[in-house]
Amino acid sequence: MHLLIRDGNSFEISPQQSEPSGPVKHPFACSNPKRGPQTDYSQWKRFVEGRDVDLKNLDEAIVDSWNRCKSMNVEHAPRSCWDFLPMSQLEPYTATLEKVCTNVERTAYEAIRGKGLLITFTNAKARVIRTCGDLGVLEQADKLNFGPGANWAEECVGTNAIGTALKTGRPMQVFGEEHFCRSHHSWSCTAAPIIDPHGSIWGCFDISGPVNSDHSKSLELVLQATRSLEQRLCRLYCSELEGHLGTMFSSMFNSVMTGVLSLDKNGTILSANAASETLLGNPWESMRGRHAADFFDYEAFSAKLKRTSLREPVTMHCHANPNLFVRGLTVCSLTGSRLETIVTICETQPTHTRTTVANRVISTNNDHAETTPEGFEHILHSSNCMNQVIRQAARASKTPSTVLLFGESGTGKELFAKGIHKSGPRADKPFIAMNCGAFSEELIQSELFGYRGGSFTGASTKGREGKFQKADKGVLFLDEIAEMPLSQQVKLLRVLEERAVVPIGGTTPKPVDVKIIAATNKDLMQQVKKGLFREDLFYRLNVVGISIPSLRERGNDIIQLAEYHLERMCEDFGINCKGMTDDAQQTLILHDWPGNVRELVNCIEFAVNNMSGVWLEKRHLPPYLLEKAKSGKAIIGAAQKTGFQLKQMEADTIRQALDYHKGNISKTAKALGIGRNTLYAKLDRHHILL
Repeated sequence: MHLLIRDGNSFEISPQQSEPSGPVKHPFACSNPKRGPQTDYSQWKRFVEGRDVDLKNLDEAIVDSWNRCKSMNVEHAPRSCWDFLPMSQLEPYTATLEKVCTNVERTAYEAIRGKGLLITFTNAKARVIRTCGDLGVLEQADKLNFGPGANWAEECVGTNAIGTALKTGRPMQVFGEEHFCRSHHSWSCTAAPIIDPHGSIWGCFDISGPVNSDHSKSLELVLQATRSLEQRLCRLYCSELEGHLGTMFSSMFNSVMTGVLSLDKNGTILSANAASETLLGNPWESMRGRHAADFFDYEAFSAKLKRTSLREPVTMHCHANPNLFVRGLTVCSLTGSRLETIVTICETQPTHTRTTVANRVISTNNDHAETTPEGFEHILHSSNCMNQVIRQAARASKTPSTVLLFGESGTGKELFAKGIHKSGPRADKPFIAMNCGAFSEELIQSELFGYRGGSFTGASTKGREGKFQKADKGVLFLDEIAEMPLSQQVKLLRVLEERAVVPIGGTTPKPVDVKIIAATNKDLMQQVKKGLFREDLFYRLNVVGISIPSLRERGNDIIQLAEYHLERMCEDFGINCKGMTDDAQQTLILHDWPGNVRELVNCIEFAVNNMSGVWLEKRHLPPYLLEKAKSGKAIIGAAQKTGFQLKQMEADTIRQALDYHKGNISKTAKALGIGRNTLYAKLDRHHILL
């Protein structure tokens, strides 16, 4: 293999590694058929001269490119590339390319070796970064100045696979006379854009050569090489991101004014920031390796851990300085085993105020304290699945697109609708909600569209605005949309398409500017198949479909919600309560919650009314919950005995691997013999939170 390199203002060809003899196996298996140009010289000549020509057999993308070149006054006469950049200006891109291209370049070259072809990498602006291949074809490319630094965009060298692929964002093949510039008619090329992890075009991969070379496998080679480059880019991005996060955490750890210590499960100090060493009067001596009992009443703290599972920070007395406010919080693994303890130290004890719903989300869910989108703070959660859905809803709130919320009864669809309203640009405009199942077929039209005075028996003489007009410039929430009668669905569809309503008894459409959020607990596609819901309306509503997870899918959210509502109700009812026992929590976790959050709140209220002490115990919960808990335990026990627990075994194996590697995704995936993306998918499937 030879490499075309830049030497000042000229090029030279440099031999690379020695070429292996004999056939070489490579993973790029190709089978696409050979094709030639779809036009000829006479058609090309008529086009560039501005004469009428029939180009119906030519690829539309090529025709569009020719027209662009003509509008940009690209010179079609024989020429070589004239626009170059010094390679020093391309160094950042070159450095990244060297990290990801080596294996891909070598493998692709083995597939084209001896076929009179060359490989080219460019950046997103069509600047050639690297060109390599057989010696003979590189010498021909040198005559066109097809080397590092050259600009191979359409505006410089006309229609070509690289420039046109980057312009269109799709793979391109350009053969012979399909090139806009005459000097390239003796060449054929195949290229595809390379997409980075952010979804932007990062560069281009190209295979080129004279028209008489073997191009039969070029397209599939380019596509497979491009996919491989994108995968390597993604891995490089994730690796760099991990490094940045580690550096950022280290900087944050040592820059906060609060002292922070981390202890192992035996109480030995693993790390301490500068603030902690200063506050404890030991700024010049490292605290690592010393025991926490040297500074705090760690034994009392440890004794509390043995008696109960602590989920809130616990205050500790400081021997070194009794005026310091010290708190310890245990960090547990995914399986519940204790890993570390985080100790914070500050000079004054903060004042305590009663937590609101929004504050509770922040104080009990540190993972989302800074990242929960504005407008959704009222949705209490800690699970990854719920966090992802909230982020999706927050993104949808920024646009006027219609949103369709799917979810079982009691999952909080109206809370999401209100969150979308508060998070979007219509937050200061009306939020109007309507339950489509609460009105008769006769009334639903007047409720939605309003009516003119005296338009029907019993109508007000002054008329009335409908929900659409009341929600103008704001948000209209249509709950239970599946219950809307078929006869009214077509009228709703018309309003959504025309963005105007005609009140009952009226003739003049009134424009309305409304963001629609619809919700249902039914499978609308099944309703469409049964003829109970209009297919065209379904697709008009399901622009942004958001599926809200059921409570049984939300893992630790069950206990978080239960504890919040227990505290809220006890304070409202004037009942002294310290919390709930482990048995009560286990009973809540075993239940499948068909009524979701609404059912959970009712169960907690039942238990609060049934409490006889300061702890909510298992026996205080509703009887049907206790029965289901018993049967749930029996089923689990039977499954363990019969061995039908493959899914649970997989989940347990992943948790154990995560514990062993302390949550490191890369090491865990390697230990399990799977990729990082596969591991992330399994974490989501088993509802395993990091």
